[in-house]
Amino acid sequence: MRLRLRTAALLLFLVALAGCSRSAGPFSDQNARAHVEMLAGAIGSRPAGTPQSARARDYVIDQLKLFGYDVRVQDTDARRAEFGLTARVSNVIAVLPGERQEAIGLLSHYDSSPESPGGADDAFGVAVSLEAARLIASQPRTWTTYVIVTDAEEVGLMGAAALMTDRDVMERLRTYINLESTGSAGPVMLFETGPANAWLVAPWARKAPHPRGGSFALEIYKRLPNDTDFSILRRYEVPGLNFATVGDSYAYHTPRDTAERLTTAALRSAGENVVSIVSAMQRTDITQRTTRDATYFDIGGTIAFAYSAAFDWILTALAIVFGAVGWFRVTRFVVREEGTGRWAIGFVWAAVGLAAVAAAMTGATWLLRSAREVYHPWYARPDRFFLMLLSVGGAAAWAMTRLGRWLPARAHGLRHPAVVWTYTLPLWIVLAGAGSWFAPSAGYLWTLPLLSAGLLLSVAPPSGATLLRIVSVVVLAVSATLWVRDTVEILRFIVAVLGRLPIVTPSFVYAALLTVAGILVAPPLVAAAAADARLTRPGLLTTVCLAALGVSVPLTFAAPAYTFEQPLRRQARVLQDVNAPVSLWQVGSVEPGLDLLEGAPGAWSPGRTSSQTSVPASALREPFIFSTSAPPIGPPPADITALSLEDVAGGIELAVTVVPREPGLSISFVLPPDATPARSSLPGVPRAGRWTAVYVAPPPEGVAFRASFSGVTAERLRGTHVTVTSARLPGGSGWQQLPSWMPQERAVWAARATWVLPHPVVAAVEIVPPLR
Repeated sequence: MRLRLRTAALLLFLVALAGCSRSAGPFSDQNARAHVEMLAGAIGSRPAGTPQSARARDYVIDQLKLFGYDVRVQDTDARRAEFGLTARVSNVIAVLPGERQEAIGLLSHYDSSPESPGGADDAFGVAVSLEAARLIASQPRTWTTYVIVTDAEEVGLMGAAALMTDRDVMERLRTYINLESTGSAGPVMLFETGPANAWLVAPWARKAPHPRGGSFALEIYKRLPNDTDFSILRRYEVPGLNFATVGDSYAYHTPRDTAERLTTAALRSAGENVVSIVSAMQRTDITQRTTRDATYFDIGGTIAFAYSAAFDWILTALAIVFGAVGWFRVTRFVVREEGTGRWAIGFVWAAVGLAAVAAAMTGATWLLRSAREVYHPWYARPDRFFLMLLSVGGAAAWAMTRLGRWLPARAHGLRHPAVVWTYTLPLWIVLAGAGSWFAPSAGYLWTLPLLSAGLLLSVAPPSGATLLRIVSVVVLAVSATLWVRDTVEILRFIVAVLGRLPIVTPSFVYAALLTVAGILVAPPLVAAAAADARLTRPGLLTTVCLAALGVSVPLTFAAPAYTFEQPLRRQARVLQDVNAPVSLWQVGSVEPGLDLLEGAPGAWSPGRTSSQTSVPASALREPFIFSTSAPPIGPPPADITALSLEDVAGGIELAVTVVPREPGLSISFVLPPDATPARSSLPGVPRAGRWTAVYVAPPPEGVAFRASFSGVTAERLRGTHVTVTSARLPGGSGWQQLPSWMPQERAVWAARATWVLPHPVVAAVEIVPPLR
């Protein structure tokens, strides 16, 4: 009979669980996979302005037409004056009419960085958009659907900048989903929303079958040196949702970002979410606008919550109030039982213990770095490193507990769960207030654990140890749900992100992150396990700590720093100055070694080159740089075909025409020092003290630059220079055209070659007087 009851209960549980699940929909990951393999496999790397980029664009157009969309291409020069940047772009804009003219958009980009096949970034986004577009075309639609696939995202978001000049898009687009990638695997995070996103987050929270994300990501992302097309649309107050894969971020912008590396699970979860959200938007008034932002987060990737920022402030206030009430109740009990002196000594000892744990993890990181030949020995195997830090932190905490035995007997306090909470709640109150004030989108991470603890401790009798342990288990469930999974994923993500930034990661970074998470998770765990009596066999716990150290430390020290799948990122730059007998090379990375193969130039010296050049050299930003000179790299891939200086009313006009001899170049017009044009045909900004205009992906017919000056002599303007930069090195091999002396087994390279073209104003050219 009991077996039957248990079986029936289990069946009822499974039925209830199934009822809570959300329908995933008919998204075909096989179709999406086929799109990825075409873009990142058959076509491969597709920088803006290259034939591969054109092939990718044609493929996207053909697919969208096949699905019944009206497709046009926005061919234009995109400009971002704040960066002095211009680019020739070709955006794909596909329209599927609905009952209303206002539109929901799917946004992605078909170009890739020059050093990457772009399997995840952003063949992933294009593939999901295409398969979602196919399904949307077969469904009833209240709103018009836009599928927008931009160009030149990787060179300053230029496609999105051009999109903002398209009148039809700007008049009709009311909301959109942007699909990006910084990793090759899940989770697919909702990492950015806005502006005024409260109404827009609701379809994600209610209908996405695999909701994964949290508004805390807004606080992280805005502090990173990254942007997507979303950043441009956000400036124009177009509300949207920004999704990206964040797992396995090692391949981002490297040759390892292949179609094969992108996981099917990421494609499927993103696609099913997009189709479900768009379907929900079809039943939503997308013309509405609010001024409210939302706080949102998921629970285990199965359910999500979203509420307004105003409600979040109410929760924060309630959490602080109830936290203070709960603290007062447990503290009054503890002080009554052990006295003010013992309570104060315990408070100081707890603070010293917390500092000791953080210091131990920081010291372990420093020792690991000092014992290895590299500065980031944890890069390829971060999980081993984190296990070591947790073992070190746990051992330090246990050591502080054992050291407490040597305190005077009168200083030994009460063994009770209330003791943990009397020391924890003040810290939680401070964190909740500071988090809500300085990082409001992430405030819930501290507010909700504090609120749950404050509410329960405000009603539970402080003297009831058993009941307080139950309360601690409930609070632990809240804290662990909000912190454990996100902390693990953030730590892995940050390892990859810091590995591609031009810095040496400080030793305290990971210890600080683990300490913050530990402050929210460890206290309720300790309170739940707190016992009234002393441990009968404390040596057993000491043995466990030593065993954890004995396993994790050797594993971490033996781990490879870099592998083929998790490679070291290295930069290479070469400058060929006008008529110079040698070229100038720089190689840099976040690690101090040079480690080049046979055939490399010799006489490398640490630091940046001190050679004088006709234009400011584009110096690498990496902390470890080596420089040398080598034979010339050959003729430039572009020519100056026309130039003139002409008298005009009130000054002089300079005109230069440059024609490329290969695609995908970047052309810079560099004026002499202190020469700023009154008007110019291209936007420019000061770079290294010289006004510079940059044109990316010039068309085959070339680029014409015209600028007029007042108060500047023709002799001064003879100091104008033109540079051309390519992501392909002359004489290299493979699709990246890298020299054979660049090792690639455990490293990936981003290489650039820059030529200073022959002087655009030669002596034989005279100033042309104006016609009269």
